[in-house]
Amino acid sequence: MKIQDIQNWERDFSHRKGIAENEDEATKIGMLKLTEEVGELSKAILEKNWEEVLAEATDVIVFACKLANVAEDFHNTEKLVDVIKAKIEFSERRTYDKEKNRFDKPEDKRFV
Repeated sequence: MKIQDIQNWERDFSHRKGIAENEDEATKIGMLKLTEEVGELSKAILEKNWEEVLAEATDVIVFACKLANVAEDFHNTEKLVDVIKAKIEFSERRTYDKEKNRFDKPEDKRFV
């Protein structure tokens, strides 16, 4: 499955169910649900409930895709899949400092 498949499913599901068909409602639901699901994912990790971790990670991905759909559909942004590719390329250029336990930030105005 590709990220575009998840985005397409989310658009179709929301449309078929009549969920958040305008920008404000879609943004509100997407952000609130994403926050909720991140909390549930954190809880599953803390409880070491690894089967639940996968289910909650899936919910996080779906609601992140919902917010990406809002950006694409209402604000004509670049496609999420293209931003992911660029972000991965940016990450590959970064170096890791083991002593400081952090990555550097290469000069790239896109990912400040």
